[in-house]
Amino acid sequence: MLYEFYGYLYERKRQHLTQKQLAERLGMNPRTIIDLETCQSNPKFETVVLVAKELNISVDAAIFPEMVNQTVSKTVVDFFAGKSEAEIEKFIALCKQAEAFQKDE
Repeated sequence: MLYEFYGYLYERKRQHLTQKQLAERLGMNPRTIIDLETCQSNPKFETVVLVAKELNISVDAAIFPEMVNQTVSKTVVDFFAGKSEAEIEKFIALCKQAEAFQKDE
């Protein structure tokens, strides 16, 4: 599944960074940033985390910027509305992977 990283685009522009400048800070090819922002690739989770950290935003803010100012309960209800049990289980597994990744740092 490809996610649209509008939060990255918004935050990068808010910080007055070009795609090239952000890529240089991260030691990445600018094409990686372009592909990420335009949903042209399905990035590795580690890439998502690295870019979010560099922009000083959370991963959820990168993927779901419209939900950042909502309450947690409303965000959860809205996010899972209409999702199958299998989709919910995949999301829970992703959250566990993210938690384990953060503990390893």
